[in-house]
Amino acid sequence: MIQIYKEIEKKLVREDYSSIDEINLTQGSWIHLSNPTIDEILKLSDMSGITKDFLLSALDEEESARVDHDDGDTLIVLDTPLMVDDESATYTTVPFIIAYNRNYYVTICKHNVALIDELLKKVKIIEPHKHVRLTLNLIYRLATLFIIYLKKINAHTEKLELKLRTSVKNKEVLELMDKNKSLVYFSTALNADKGVLNKLLRSQTYKRFENDFDLMEDTQVEMDQASEMCSIYRDILAGMMDAFASVINNNMNIIMKTLSVVTVILALPTLVASIYGMNFDYIPLDDNPNGFWIILAVCASLAIIGAIILFLFGSGIRRKKK
Repeated sequence: MIQIYKEIEKKLVREDYSSIDEINLTQGSWIHLSNPTIDEILKLSDMSGITKDFLLSALDEEESARVDHDDGDTLIVLDTPLMVDDESATYTTVPFIIAYNRNYYVTICKHNVALIDELLKKVKIIEPHKHVRLTLNLIYRLATLFIIYLKKINAHTEKLELKLRTSVKNKEVLELMDKNKSLVYFSTALNADKGVLNKLLRSQTYKRFENDFDLMEDTQVEMDQASEMCSIYRDILAGMMDAFASVINNNMNIIMKTLSVVTVILALPTLVASIYGMNFDYIPLDDNPNGFWIILAVCASLAIIGAIILFLFGSGIRRKKK
């Protein structure tokens, strides 16, 4: 999918194309490619004059966040969050490529991420020919996107916490592990993106635009906030996983203790029934017409007495602990 954004009469106009051969580039336009092929990237490189190696880096899933320059071309690689499953709040991160020269601004991502939609929805004035401001807006919206997803992860974690209070299964703990994995991805990505942002803000290209100083400061603050939130949620989640692993073990121990008590109580009447199940002469109460009921009453009495003894024994242990 190819999208071209142009500023016409101070309004942002979007054009969608299904093939790279259909587009007609004009200077000052912004081109966005989603899930591109190698041929599309190579053709776009020829049309825009941007170094092909810069654009091809979008196809590398393991591309690290960085800033690079080559003969007037600038490459900015960011790690952006990608939703894997919204219901379970599971996320990962993928590279998002920003490349531009004097005439064109290009963004490429191998996946359909929400960053572009977030930018178009939140930023009222987008000027594709102002590359520095557009880059800062993208990084700012990237930070807010991290914060949105972090809040979803935290909300889902709180729901799991309520389930874990009475759970004896591993399902909820495994879901917490998925959340922890997402936070690890986020933490790594945010640290790398912060390094890219700091490098950009130190460069002379970005320092010369005084009108963008407020946006630079806001972007840095938002990125720091996202990084701090991720660190806090990750620490809380790690502690929660350890705590609730113990809770599940305790819940299982309580269940096993209850089953042991029931087993002991039933063992006494079972013993009597086992004895009367043996084949030998002169079984007690064999000639008594009410023998079955008498034996049944003895078994029930033994079970009740055993239950009372176990209850009193357990109560005594609890009083000593207090």
